[in-house]
Amino acid sequence: MMRMKQIYPRIYNNETIYSIASRLVLNDVSSSISQSMLNVFDNKNIQLDSILPSFINRLALVCDCHHNELLDKHSLFQYYTLFSTESVRAQARALLLKENSLDAFKTLGLLANRISSGDVHQFCPVCAKEQGKQFGETYWLRAHQLPLTNSCYKHHCRLVSIPKQRKRLLFPLIDCEPSFAISTLEHKLASFNYAFSQSHHFDPVRLKQTYAIRLINRELATTRFVRHSLWREQMRVYFDEYMSHDAVFKLLQNDAEYAFPASIFYNDEANHHPLKHLLICTFLFEHVDDFIDSYTQKEPLKVVHAEPITPQSEIDALRQSTALMLLRQGLPLRQIIQVVDVSAATVRNIARKHSISLKEQERKVSDSIRRGITIQLIIGRHVADIANKFNLKKSDVEQVLSGQPIIKELRRRIRFYHHRQQARRALIATLYTLKTPTITLLRRSADKEYMWLFKHDKSWLNSFKKFYFKSG
Repeated sequence: MMRMKQIYPRIYNNETIYSIASRLVLNDVSSSISQSMLNVFDNKNIQLDSILPSFINRLALVCDCHHNELLDKHSLFQYYTLFSTESVRAQARALLLKENSLDAFKTLGLLANRISSGDVHQFCPVCAKEQGKQFGETYWLRAHQLPLTNSCYKHHCRLVSIPKQRKRLLFPLIDCEPSFAISTLEHKLASFNYAFSQSHHFDPVRLKQTYAIRLINRELATTRFVRHSLWREQMRVYFDEYMSHDAVFKLLQNDAEYAFPASIFYNDEANHHPLKHLLICTFLFEHVDDFIDSYTQKEPLKVVHAEPITPQSEIDALRQSTALMLLRQGLPLRQIIQVVDVSAATVRNIARKHSISLKEQERKVSDSIRRGITIQLIIGRHVADIANKFNLKKSDVEQVLSGQPIIKELRRRIRFYHHRQQARRALIATLYTLKTPTITLLRRSADKEYMWLFKHDKSWLNSFKKFYFKSG
Protein backbone atom coordinates (compact mmCIF):
# COMPACT_ATOMS: atom_id res chain seq x y z
CA MET A 1 0.00 0.00 0.00
CA MET A 2 1.38 3.41 -0.93
CA ARG A 3 2.11 5.69 2.03
CA MET A 4 0.71 9.20 1.98
CA LYS A 5 3.27 11.93 1.46
CA GLN A 6 3.98 13.69 4.75
CA ILE A 7 2.97 17.34 5.02
CA TYR A 8 5.95 19.62 5.53
CA PRO A 9 6.03 20.75 9.18
CA ARG A 10 6.12 24.33 10.33
CA ILE A 11 9.65 25.41 11.27
CA TYR A 12 9.94 28.15 13.89
CA ASN A 13 12.56 30.86 14.27
CA ASN A 14 15.66 29.58 16.11
CA GLU A 15 14.04 26.18 16.69
CA THR A 16 16.52 23.36 17.31
CA ILE A 17 17.19 20.50 14.89
CA TYR A 18 16.00 18.07 17.56
CA SER A 19 12.69 19.93 17.85
CA ILE A 20 12.09 19.95 14.08
CA ALA A 21 13.04 16.29 13.66
CA SER A 22 10.98 15.16 16.66
CA ARG A 23 7.85 16.86 15.33
CA LEU A 24 8.36 15.15 11.98
CA VAL A 25 8.62 11.76 13.66
CA LEU A 26 5.55 12.35 15.84
CA ASN A 27 3.54 13.52 12.83
CA ASP A 28 4.21 10.17 11.19
CA VAL A 29 1.44 8.04 12.66
CA SER A 30 3.03 4.62 13.13
CA SER A 31 2.97 1.80 15.63
CA SER A 32 6.15 2.98 17.34
CA ILE A 33 8.74 5.74 17.36
CA SER A 34 11.28 3.34 15.85
CA GLN A 35 8.98 2.69 12.91
CA SER A 36 8.35 6.42 12.47
CA MET A 37 12.11 7.04 12.47
CA LEU A 38 12.44 4.46 9.70
CA ASN A 39 9.60 6.05 7.75
CA VAL A 40 10.99 9.58 8.03
CA PHE A 41 14.77 9.11 8.04
CA ASP A 42 15.23 5.55 6.74
CA ASN A 43 17.18 4.93 9.95
CA LYS A 44 15.90 4.24 13.45
CA ASN A 45 19.31 4.65 15.14
CA ILE A 46 20.20 8.27 14.39
CA GLN A 47 20.72 10.56 17.38
CA LEU A 48 18.18 13.35 17.02
CA ASP A 49 19.66 15.46 19.84
CA SER A 50 23.24 15.49 18.52
CA ILE A 51 25.00 18.88 18.70
CA LEU A 52 26.32 18.51 15.16
CA PRO A 53 23.81 16.12 13.52
CA SER A 54 24.80 13.90 10.62
CA PHE A 55 21.27 13.64 9.16
CA ILE A 56 21.00 17.24 7.88
CA ASN A 57 20.65 16.22 4.22
CA ARG A 58 17.80 13.82 4.93
CA LEU A 59 16.08 16.35 7.21
CA ALA A 60 16.38 19.05 4.53
CA LEU A 61 14.70 16.72 2.06
CA VAL A 62 11.73 15.77 4.25
CA CYS A 63 11.05 19.25 5.64
CA ASP A 64 11.69 21.23 2.43
CA CYS A 65 14.36 23.45 3.99
CA HIS A 66 17.87 23.98 2.57
CA HIS A 67 20.61 22.15 4.44
CA ASN A 68 22.66 25.34 4.95
CA GLU A 69 19.69 27.08 6.55
CA LEU A 70 19.21 24.13 8.91
CA LEU A 71 22.89 24.17 9.88
CA ASP A 72 23.19 27.94 10.28
CA LYS A 73 19.83 28.85 11.82
CA HIS A 74 18.71 25.74 13.69
CA SER A 75 21.80 23.80 14.79
CA LEU A 76 24.71 24.87 17.03
CA PHE A 77 27.13 24.72 14.10
CA GLN A 78 27.60 28.50 13.93
CA TYR A 79 28.12 28.69 17.69
CA TYR A 80 30.82 26.00 17.82
CA THR A 81 32.61 27.30 14.70
CA LEU A 82 32.43 30.98 15.61
CA PHE A 83 36.12 31.19 16.56
CA SER A 84 37.47 28.74 13.95
CA THR A 85 39.14 29.74 10.68
CA GLU A 86 37.16 29.93 7.45
CA SER A 87 38.89 26.84 6.03
CA VAL A 88 38.14 24.78 9.14
CA ARG A 89 34.48 25.84 9.11
CA ALA A 90 34.15 24.93 5.43
CA GLN A 91 35.76 21.53 6.00
CA ALA A 92 33.52 20.77 8.98
CA ARG A 93 30.41 21.81 7.05
CA ALA A 94 31.35 19.54 4.14
CA LEU A 95 31.91 16.59 6.51
CA LEU A 96 28.52 17.09 8.18
CA LEU A 97 26.78 17.19 4.82
CA LYS A 98 28.54 13.90 4.01
CA GLU A 99 26.99 12.48 7.21
CA ASN A 100 30.38 12.27 8.92
CA SER A 101 29.82 14.06 12.23
CA LEU A 102 32.72 12.30 13.99
CA ASP A 103 35.34 13.76 11.63
CA ALA A 104 33.56 17.12 11.82
CA PHE A 105 34.09 17.11 15.59
CA LYS A 106 37.77 16.26 15.07
CA THR A 107 38.23 18.96 12.44
CA LEU A 108 36.85 21.58 14.81
CA GLY A 109 38.98 20.27 17.67
CA LEU A 110 35.79 19.54 19.60
CA LEU A 111 35.78 15.87 20.50
CA ALA A 112 32.22 14.74 21.13
CA ASN A 113 32.91 13.60 24.68
CA ARG A 114 34.43 16.97 25.65
CA ILE A 115 31.53 19.23 24.66
CA SER A 116 29.46 19.94 27.73
CA SER A 117 26.08 19.64 26.03
CA GLY A 118 24.66 17.99 29.12
CA ASP A 119 22.10 15.26 29.40
CA VAL A 120 19.15 17.65 29.46
CA HIS A 121 16.95 19.80 27.25
CA GLN A 122 16.24 23.28 28.65
CA PHE A 123 13.32 25.64 28.15
CA CYS A 124 11.95 28.90 29.48
CA PRO A 125 8.46 28.56 31.07
CA VAL A 126 7.45 32.02 29.79
CA CYS A 127 8.62 31.23 26.24
CA ALA A 128 6.72 27.92 26.36
CA LYS A 129 3.49 29.66 27.42
CA GLU A 130 3.89 32.23 24.62
CA GLN A 131 4.53 29.46 22.07
CA GLY A 132 1.49 27.50 23.20
CA LYS A 133 -0.73 30.57 23.02
CA GLN A 134 0.55 31.74 19.62
CA PHE A 135 1.14 28.44 17.79
CA GLY A 136 -0.77 25.81 19.76
CA GLU A 137 2.45 23.85 20.40
CA THR A 138 5.84 24.29 22.04
CA TYR A 139 9.34 23.85 20.68
CA TRP A 140 12.98 23.94 21.82
CA LEU A 141 15.06 27.08 21.27
CA ARG A 142 18.77 27.00 20.35
CA ALA A 143 19.75 29.76 22.75
CA HIS A 144 18.50 27.74 25.73
CA GLN A 145 20.75 24.74 24.95
CA LEU A 146 24.12 26.55 25.11
CA PRO A 147 26.79 25.69 27.72
CA LEU A 148 26.59 27.69 30.99
CA THR A 149 23.19 29.10 30.00
CA ASN A 150 20.85 28.75 32.99
CA SER A 151 18.43 31.58 32.27
CA CYS A 152 16.37 33.01 29.42
CA TYR A 153 18.08 36.00 27.80
CA LYS A 154 14.65 37.45 26.92
CA HIS A 155 12.54 36.92 30.05
CA HIS A 156 15.30 36.83 32.70
CA CYS A 157 13.90 33.69 34.33
CA ARG A 158 15.52 30.36 35.19
CA LEU A 159 15.42 27.63 32.57
CA VAL A 160 13.72 24.33 33.39
CA SER A 161 15.67 21.16 32.61
CA ILE A 162 14.22 17.90 31.31
CA PRO A 163 16.50 14.83 31.08
CA LYS A 164 17.06 13.59 27.54
CA GLN A 165 15.52 10.23 26.65
CA ARG A 166 16.40 8.04 23.70
CA LYS A 167 13.02 6.32 23.43
CA ARG A 168 10.78 9.32 24.06
CA LEU A 169 10.48 12.54 22.08
CA LEU A 170 10.11 15.50 24.40
CA PHE A 171 8.84 19.06 24.09
CA PRO A 172 8.69 21.96 26.60
CA LEU A 173 5.87 21.88 29.14
CA ILE A 174 3.41 24.77 29.27
CA ASP A 175 2.32 24.43 32.91
CA CYS A 176 5.62 25.28 34.66
CA GLU A 177 5.73 28.32 36.90
CA PRO A 178 8.70 30.59 36.09
CA SER A 179 11.34 31.43 38.68
CA PHE A 180 12.98 34.84 38.36
CA ALA A 181 15.59 34.17 41.05
CA ILE A 182 18.71 34.42 38.88
CA SER A 183 22.00 36.16 39.52
CA THR A 184 23.44 39.02 37.49
CA LEU A 185 26.22 36.72 36.30
CA GLU A 186 23.72 34.09 35.08
CA HIS A 187 21.89 36.70 33.00
CA LYS A 188 25.16 38.12 31.68
CA LEU A 189 26.37 34.68 30.54
CA ALA A 190 23.03 33.99 28.85
CA SER A 191 23.18 37.35 27.04
CA PHE A 192 26.71 36.78 25.71
CA ASN A 193 25.83 33.22 24.71
CA TYR A 194 22.79 34.45 22.80
CA ALA A 195 24.91 37.08 21.02
CA PHE A 196 27.44 34.39 20.06
CA SER A 197 24.68 32.13 18.72
CA GLN A 198 23.47 34.94 16.44
CA SER A 199 26.95 35.87 15.16
CA HIS A 200 28.77 34.46 12.13
CA HIS A 201 32.48 35.04 12.64
CA PHE A 202 35.02 37.08 14.60
CA ASP A 203 38.35 38.13 13.12
CA PRO A 204 41.00 36.46 15.35
CA VAL A 205 43.51 39.34 15.15
CA ARG A 206 40.97 42.05 15.94
CA LEU A 207 39.47 39.91 18.72
CA LYS A 208 42.86 39.54 20.43
CA GLN A 209 43.44 43.29 20.07
CA THR A 210 40.05 43.93 21.68
CA TYR A 211 40.91 41.68 24.62
CA ALA A 212 44.41 43.16 24.96
CA ILE A 213 43.22 46.78 25.05
CA ARG A 214 40.58 46.03 27.69
CA LEU A 215 43.17 44.12 29.77
CA ILE A 216 45.54 47.09 29.59
CA ASN A 217 42.79 49.53 30.56
CA ARG A 218 41.94 47.31 33.54
CA GLU A 219 45.63 47.14 34.51
CA LEU A 220 45.75 43.39 33.90
CA ALA A 221 48.34 43.89 31.16
CA THR A 222 50.81 46.37 29.75
CA THR A 223 51.75 46.93 26.13
CA ARG A 224 54.57 44.41 26.69
CA PHE A 225 53.05 41.54 28.67
CA VAL A 226 49.91 40.15 30.30
CA ARG A 227 49.69 39.70 34.08
CA HIS A 228 48.58 36.09 33.73
CA SER A 229 48.42 35.11 37.40
CA LEU A 230 46.47 38.21 38.41
CA TRP A 231 44.05 37.83 35.49
CA ARG A 232 43.41 34.16 36.26
CA GLU A 233 42.94 34.82 39.98
CA GLN A 234 40.43 37.62 39.33
CA MET A 235 38.49 35.33 36.97
CA ARG A 236 38.38 32.62 39.65
CA VAL A 237 36.81 35.07 42.07
CA TYR A 238 34.42 36.45 39.44
CA PHE A 239 33.17 32.97 38.42
CA ASP A 240 33.15 31.53 41.93
CA GLU A 241 29.49 30.45 41.68
CA TYR A 242 30.35 28.45 38.52
CA MET A 243 33.47 26.71 39.84
CA SER A 244 31.40 23.57 40.51
CA HIS A 245 30.93 23.30 36.74
CA ASP A 246 33.54 20.82 35.48
CA ALA A 247 34.58 22.80 32.38
CA VAL A 248 34.97 26.10 34.27
CA PHE A 249 36.88 24.40 37.08
CA LYS A 250 39.32 22.72 34.68
CA LEU A 251 39.96 25.93 32.74
CA LEU A 252 40.57 28.19 35.74
CA GLN A 253 42.37 25.73 38.03
CA ASN A 254 45.24 25.14 35.60
CA ASP A 255 48.19 27.12 36.99
CA ALA A 256 50.60 26.47 34.11
CA GLU A 257 52.33 29.64 32.89
CA TYR A 258 50.63 29.67 29.47
CA ALA A 259 47.35 27.98 30.41
CA PHE A 260 43.91 29.61 30.07
CA PRO A 261 43.27 32.52 29.88
CA ALA A 262 46.82 33.31 28.66
CA SER A 263 46.51 30.59 26.00
CA ILE A 264 44.18 32.90 24.06
CA PHE A 265 47.28 34.93 23.13
CA TYR A 266 49.96 32.25 23.01
CA ASN A 267 48.31 29.14 21.58
CA ASP A 268 46.27 29.60 18.40
CA GLU A 269 45.30 25.92 18.40
CA ALA A 270 43.69 26.18 21.84
CA ASN A 271 41.45 29.24 21.48
CA HIS A 272 38.64 28.01 19.21
CA HIS A 273 36.20 26.75 21.87
CA PRO A 274 33.42 29.32 22.44
CA LEU A 275 33.33 28.54 26.18
CA LYS A 276 36.76 30.18 26.60
CA HIS A 277 35.67 33.36 24.83
CA LEU A 278 32.38 33.34 26.75
CA LEU A 279 34.26 33.43 30.06
CA ILE A 280 36.70 36.10 28.87
CA CYS A 281 34.02 38.39 27.39
CA THR A 282 31.74 38.05 30.40
CA PHE A 283 34.63 38.93 32.71
CA LEU A 284 36.15 41.81 30.72
CA PHE A 285 33.08 43.61 29.38
CA GLU A 286 30.12 45.13 31.21
CA HIS A 287 27.54 43.86 28.71
CA VAL A 288 27.23 42.65 25.12
CA ASP A 289 27.03 46.15 23.61
CA ASP A 290 30.20 47.10 25.49
CA PHE A 291 32.00 44.18 23.82
CA ILE A 292 30.56 44.89 20.35
CA ASP A 293 31.50 48.58 20.57
CA SER A 294 35.05 47.72 21.65
CA TYR A 295 35.39 45.15 18.86
CA THR A 296 33.96 47.26 16.04
CA GLN A 297 35.21 50.73 17.04
CA LYS A 298 38.55 49.78 18.63
CA GLU A 299 38.49 50.95 22.24
CA PRO A 300 41.17 53.61 22.89
CA LEU A 301 44.01 52.90 25.31
CA LYS A 302 43.83 54.84 28.57
CA VAL A 303 47.64 54.97 28.77
CA VAL A 304 49.14 58.19 27.46
CA HIS A 305 52.47 56.83 26.24
CA ALA A 306 52.09 53.36 24.79
CA GLU A 307 55.32 51.38 24.67
CA PRO A 308 56.28 49.55 21.46
CA ILE A 309 55.25 45.91 21.37
CA THR A 310 58.13 43.60 22.24
CA PRO A 311 58.24 40.08 20.75
CA GLN A 312 57.46 37.37 23.30
CA SER A 313 60.81 35.67 22.61
CA GLU A 314 62.64 38.83 23.75
CA ILE A 315 60.46 39.09 26.85
CA ASP A 316 61.20 35.47 27.79
CA ALA A 317 64.94 35.93 27.19
CA LEU A 318 65.00 39.07 29.35
CA ARG A 319 63.10 37.32 32.15
CA GLN A 320 65.48 34.36 32.12
CA SER A 321 68.61 36.55 32.15
CA THR A 322 67.17 38.65 35.01
CA ALA A 323 66.25 35.52 36.97
CA LEU A 324 69.79 34.13 36.46
CA MET A 325 71.34 37.39 37.67
CA LEU A 326 69.18 37.41 40.82
CA LEU A 327 69.96 33.74 41.49
CA ARG A 328 73.69 34.52 41.37
CA GLN A 329 73.10 37.40 43.77
CA GLY A 330 71.61 34.92 46.22
CA LEU A 331 68.00 36.18 46.33
CA PRO A 332 65.41 33.69 47.63
CA LEU A 333 62.97 31.93 45.28
CA ARG A 334 59.85 33.87 46.29
CA GLN A 335 61.52 37.24 45.82
CA ILE A 336 62.79 36.29 42.35
CA ILE A 337 59.29 35.19 41.32
CA GLN A 338 57.84 38.55 42.41
CA VAL A 339 60.54 40.64 40.71
CA VAL A 340 60.78 38.77 37.40
CA ASP A 341 57.09 37.69 37.16
CA VAL A 342 57.79 34.05 36.26
CA SER A 343 56.69 30.76 37.76
CA ALA A 344 58.59 28.91 40.50
CA ALA A 345 59.20 26.04 38.07
CA THR A 346 60.93 28.41 35.62
CA VAL A 347 63.28 29.71 38.32
CA ARG A 348 64.07 26.18 39.52
CA ASN A 349 64.85 25.06 35.96
CA ILE A 350 67.23 28.00 35.46
CA ALA A 351 68.94 27.26 38.78
CA ARG A 352 69.28 23.57 37.91
CA LYS A 353 70.67 24.38 34.45
CA HIS A 354 73.42 26.62 35.90
CA SER A 355 74.04 24.45 39.02
CA ILE A 356 72.94 27.18 41.42
CA SER A 357 71.57 26.24 44.84
CA LEU A 358 68.31 27.97 45.66
CA LYS A 359 68.38 30.03 48.82
CA GLU A 360 65.65 28.96 51.22
CA GLN A 361 63.67 31.92 52.53
CA GLU A 362 62.72 31.83 56.17
CA ARG A 363 59.32 30.26 56.34
CA LYS A 364 56.44 32.39 57.51
CA VAL A 365 54.62 29.20 58.52
CA SER A 366 56.54 26.94 60.91
CA ASP A 367 56.70 23.17 60.46
CA SER A 368 54.36 22.55 63.41
CA ILE A 369 51.75 24.96 62.02
CA ARG A 370 52.13 23.42 58.55
CA ARG A 371 51.32 20.02 60.07
CA GLY A 372 48.26 21.49 61.75
CA ILE A 373 47.14 23.13 58.51
CA THR A 374 47.68 19.87 56.62
CA ILE A 375 45.46 17.98 59.07
CA GLN A 376 42.71 20.60 58.69
CA LEU A 377 43.01 20.38 54.90
CA ILE A 378 42.76 16.59 55.00
CA ILE A 379 39.48 16.65 56.96
CA GLY A 380 38.03 19.07 54.39
CA ARG A 381 37.78 22.37 56.28
CA HIS A 382 37.49 25.53 54.18
CA VAL A 383 40.69 27.43 53.46
CA ALA A 384 39.25 30.65 54.94
CA ASP A 385 38.31 28.86 58.19
CA ILE A 386 41.80 27.35 58.48
CA ALA A 387 43.39 30.75 57.88
CA ASN A 388 41.28 32.30 60.65
CA LYS A 389 42.08 29.43 63.01
CA PHE A 390 45.85 29.93 62.65
CA ASN A 391 45.68 33.72 62.20
CA LEU A 392 47.14 33.54 58.70
CA LYS A 393 46.24 34.79 55.23
CA LYS A 394 44.35 32.51 52.83
CA SER A 395 47.37 32.61 50.52
CA ASP A 396 49.53 31.04 53.29
CA VAL A 397 47.13 28.11 53.59
CA GLU A 398 46.86 27.79 49.80
CA GLN A 399 50.67 27.71 49.64
CA VAL A 400 50.66 24.64 51.91
CA LEU A 401 47.96 23.04 49.77
CA SER A 402 49.64 23.82 46.44
CA GLY A 403 52.27 21.11 46.85
CA GLN A 404 49.83 18.41 47.94
CA PRO A 405 48.08 16.92 44.86
CA ILE A 406 46.79 13.93 46.86
CA ILE A 407 45.17 16.22 49.44
CA LYS A 408 43.68 18.33 46.62
CA GLU A 409 42.03 15.23 45.17
CA LEU A 410 40.85 14.15 48.64
CA ARG A 411 39.25 17.57 49.23
CA ARG A 412 37.58 17.41 45.84
CA ARG A 413 36.06 14.06 46.81
CA ILE A 414 34.98 15.38 50.21
CA ARG A 415 33.19 18.28 48.49
CA PHE A 416 31.55 15.83 46.09
CA TYR A 417 30.33 13.50 48.86
CA HIS A 418 29.11 16.46 50.91
CA HIS A 419 27.21 17.82 47.90
CA ARG A 420 25.79 14.36 47.20
CA GLN A 421 24.62 13.96 50.80
CA GLN A 422 22.91 17.37 50.74
CA ALA A 423 21.20 16.64 47.41
CA ARG A 424 19.92 13.24 48.60
CA ARG A 425 18.59 14.68 51.86
CA ALA A 426 16.93 17.58 50.05
CA LEU A 427 15.19 15.24 47.61
CA ILE A 428 13.90 12.99 50.40
CA ALA A 429 12.75 15.99 52.45
CA THR A 430 10.97 17.47 49.42
CA LEU A 431 9.18 14.17 48.80
CA TYR A 432 7.48 14.34 52.19
CA THR A 433 6.22 17.89 51.57
CA LEU A 434 4.16 16.79 48.55
CA LYS A 435 0.53 15.82 49.15
CA THR A 436 0.35 13.56 46.10
CA PRO A 437 3.96 12.79 45.18
CA THR A 438 4.86 12.20 41.53
CA ILE A 439 8.24 12.20 39.84
CA THR A 440 7.29 15.29 37.81
CA LEU A 441 6.25 17.25 40.92
CA LEU A 442 9.36 16.16 42.76
CA ARG A 443 11.59 17.27 39.90
CA ARG A 444 9.92 20.67 39.71
CA SER A 445 10.07 21.20 43.49
CA ALA A 446 13.74 20.26 43.82
CA ASP A 447 15.00 20.90 40.30
CA LYS A 448 18.58 21.83 41.23
CA GLU A 449 19.13 18.79 43.48
CA TYR A 450 17.30 16.43 41.10
CA MET A 451 19.42 17.46 38.12
CA TRP A 452 22.66 17.23 40.12
CA LEU A 453 21.78 13.67 41.16
CA PHE A 454 20.74 12.85 37.60
CA LYS A 455 24.18 13.89 36.36
CA HIS A 456 26.38 12.63 39.20
CA ASP A 457 24.46 9.97 41.17
CA LYS A 458 22.05 8.41 38.67
CA SER A 459 22.14 4.87 40.15
CA TRP A 460 20.97 6.14 43.56
CA LEU A 461 18.33 8.35 41.93
CA ASN A 462 16.93 5.42 39.94
CA SER A 463 16.78 3.16 43.01
CA PHE A 464 15.14 6.00 44.96
CA LYS A 465 12.44 6.39 42.29
CA LYS A 466 11.84 2.64 42.12
CA PHE A 467 11.42 2.49 45.89
CA TYR A 468 9.00 5.42 46.22
CA PHE A 469 7.18 5.35 42.87
CA LYS A 470 5.57 2.29 41.33
CA SER A 471 6.20 3.61 37.82
CA GLY A 472 9.96 3.80 38.55
